[in-house]
Amino acid sequence: MTDNPTASNSAPIESKPTRPSWLSGCLTILAVLFIIQGIWQLFFGSVFSYIFLATGMLSSATLLLLLTMLGSCILYFLLAFRLKHQHWLISVTFLAFVWLVLPLPRPYLINTATMRIRNDGFAMMPTLPNGAYMIANRQAYQRQLPQRGDVVLLQYPASDSARMLVKRIIGLPGEVVTIDNGQVSIDGTPLNEPYISAPPAYQGEWTISEGQYFVLGDNRPDSIDSHQFGAIPRENILGKAVWIYWPLSNFGEIAGSNFPP
Repeated sequence: MTDNPTASNSAPIESKPTRPSWLSGCLTILAVLFIIQGIWQLFFGSVFSYIFLATGMLSSATLLLLLTMLGSCILYFLLAFRLKHQHWLISVTFLAFVWLVLPLPRPYLINTATMRIRNDGFAMMPTLPNGAYMIANRQAYQRQLPQRGDVVLLQYPASDSARMLVKRIIGLPGEVVTIDNGQVSIDGTPLNEPYISAPPAYQGEWTISEGQYFVLGDNRPDSIDSHQFGAIPRENILGKAVWIYWPLSNFGEIAGSNFPP
């Protein structure tokens, strides 16, 4: 008499199909690329955050810009670590969002909040070297008026309206600016200017009308400014120059001097 084998009531174990080695290798490469992209977005988001915080450039536009960078960073890391474990359709949806949707508002947000300009010439030496690339805050004067000592980007007050200049605000509306023997005075009070490369070789007196500003270059002997074309109206001031981002040797905040006379 032989024993019958015991019948099993459990369902047979089915092994999950394995991916081909070439597909697994491609997914690994993609994951590495997504990690690199995530780190890249994190790096630039951190740099922009630092610049915006250091210069007080906090607005709805800059905050939304930082949120789009943070969103891209999170999605890239999510793709990198879930690529082999989630459905391909989810990965494609994330990719479409991070490549097509999040980048759409960035140019508008950047251009709303900032201007990127190149300083050509030596009129603002030593504050701004020739060829330096800068960020200007477009929204700096939406809630406040320009202040003495601000380095500003302005539209040339002549028929050549496309030309832009970078100068420092010296005189405010209603003041009298006097330059005599290399000394700039505001309403008779000498102005302390540690930022200039050399004192001015010219002299004169200018009364500033309401709504206008008197601007000078820091390199007084080699600057086309208000001592030649007079005070400029408020509408000609396009933004406040706040940061040098190139060359890296000059990377940092542009020194302003908001001081009383």
